[in-house]
Amino acid sequence: MDIVREDINALNAEVKIKLTEKDYKPKVDSVLQDYQKKSRLKGFRPGKVPMGMIKKMYGTSVLVDEVNKIISQSLYEYLNENKIDVLGSPLPKEEEAASIDWKNQKDFEFTYEMGLSPKIKLKLEKEKVNKHIVTEDAELTAKYVEYLRKKFGKYEDVQEAGVDDMVYGNLTELNDSNEIVEGGVFKQDVPIVANTIEDEVTKNKFIGCKVGETIVVDPNKVAGNATVLASMLDVTKEVAQQFNANLQFTVSRISRLTQAELNQDFYDLSYGKGVIKSEAEFQNKVKEDAHKMIKVECERKFGNDVVERALNKTKIPLPDEFLKKWLVKSNEKPITMDQVQEEYDNFSKNTRWQLIKNRVVVSNEMTVSEEEKISEAKNFIRNQYAQYGQLKIEEAELQDIAKKVLANEEENKNITEKLFEKKVVDYLKSVMTVKEVEVSYDEFVKLANKQDKKSESAFSKFFKSGFRRKR
Repeated sequence: MDIVREDINALNAEVKIKLTEKDYKPKVDSVLQDYQKKSRLKGFRPGKVPMGMIKKMYGTSVLVDEVNKIISQSLYEYLNENKIDVLGSPLPKEEEAASIDWKNQKDFEFTYEMGLSPKIKLKLEKEKVNKHIVTEDAELTAKYVEYLRKKFGKYEDVQEAGVDDMVYGNLTELNDSNEIVEGGVFKQDVPIVANTIEDEVTKNKFIGCKVGETIVVDPNKVAGNATVLASMLDVTKEVAQQFNANLQFTVSRISRLTQAELNQDFYDLSYGKGVIKSEAEFQNKVKEDAHKMIKVECERKFGNDVVERALNKTKIPLPDEFLKKWLVKSNEKPITMDQVQEEYDNFSKNTRWQLIKNRVVVSNEMTVSEEEKISEAKNFIRNQYAQYGQLKIEEAELQDIAKKVLANEEENKNITEKLFEKKVVDYLKSVMTVKEVEVSYDEFVKLANKQDKKSESAFSKFFKSGFRRKR
């Protein structure tokens, strides 16, 4: 066997692997002999089928399987032994593979394309980054009270929709003549809220609509983006991206939320029976919780800002064309190059951040202990329980559940990655020059939304339209 690497440039290379008959024949013969021992064929005693017949029946498929196994193992060992860092995984040249004559060839040559991991120089010690601190804000407390009142409020059916009402209806696909398309998109009981629609003309179609009324809408203007539209129509994102037909929305019911009154029943629902005994206690508790939450969001944004600064200040070239080709070929579901092109910026950003993380982890010899993983798992479990109103959980039970979570390989990996991510971000925070900047709640929400319009901050969404649930 002969393996040769040829560098095309700093980010791309090829590996040629040559096999002669002596490299694979012993293994192929061994497999065929095993087939012979196990063969059951009419006219022959068990295990006595002639080898010539075995080769005729299985020879080619066994040859293909064993050669591919040898090639794959040899390539992995070559990369490992030579400490070659690749992005994605090597790709065989398909034109070469297609031209192989498996029945007659004795020697084989395979060429693999590789995308090489770039060398990174991190120089972030003097970089400046702002850490936003939300000042004491009565409006913040008021919004949190509103959230709780919505959360524990009651829904009632009404006949005419207001801007905040949940309008349910059936969606039916229309053709260019606004006639119903037989066999087209049809979705029942779809909830739509007018105040979530950015397009003013479309929004006004829902404000004032009545039960039984039909509305013709452009679903893209209702949803705002392909991800939301895919969920609304129960189709894939790819289908949603191509969907350009109007829909008929037939209003089946309208649900209005009446906020909970500020009374003892409400305090008990919010914080547990008897914990809060007066409006003054409630207001103090709400103020405390609201500002705890905003502190968490400030830290979240600070971390995001640190990551963005690291990405913007660290030049990381990638083998883009190779990676695009690799994404097409390696994806579990068939995708097109156009689809890859659309998502490639996000993929590239995530890849560059992963490279920065790896560099920080290795250079600082970072590790994650079992105790750290258990602690993180416990925090995750506490948060899950809290979502369902269960604020107290026994330590022994918590420990047991945490161990069961970590016993799951995928969950263990996710928690480990999360902890490494936190350590890397904390390290970057420590080496950058941090300036604290006080802002109001409204200013903070604007900054958070500007940072990532596609993924609005959890805190902003939390207060934007209140807690909504399907009745």
